[in-house]
Amino acid sequence: MSSDISLITPPPNKWVGSNYIVFMFGLTEDNLANYRRNWMQGKHYRKIGPSGQPSLKKAKILYNIPEINKWIESYPQHF
Repeated sequence: MSSDISLITPPPNKWVGSNYIVFMFGLTEDNLANYRRNWMQGKHYRKIGPSGQPSLKKAKILYNIPEINKWIESYPQHF
């Protein structure tokens, strides 16, 4: 019997690309842009440019999984 379910293994890195965050947290690229307004650059995400400088057009944005999880767990809940 075969299964169509694939196991997802988190990468060993604490910094991951948006494709991983989108998949694991069920967010869209627009969601990520909105969250970056509340997240701290350098703590929750970083812009990495190919020249070593964060260029707005060519920068890759990496996300810090442990810090995002802490932020989610500290987020106030209204019941």
